[in-house]
Amino acid sequence: MKVFDRGKWGALLDETRRAVDVLSEGRARRIEEIRSALRDGTYRVDGKQVAGKMVSDAVRELRERPH
Repeated sequence: MKVFDRGKWGALLDETRRAVDVLSEGRARRIEEIRSALRDGTYRVDGKQVAGKMVSDAVRELRERPH
């Protein structure tokens, strides 16, 4: 098994960890916003957006299904 250069791979790993941290922070912030809205009774769902997503998911699943 070949041993990889820690410098190159270490830098890539560090960059990946930073990206995950940034994404995780944004996701955590959004989850807290939704929690607060649910608690306050101000959370609203766009029915058209939900229906559109349901239809697009169903179409994708039908296309992926083996014949």
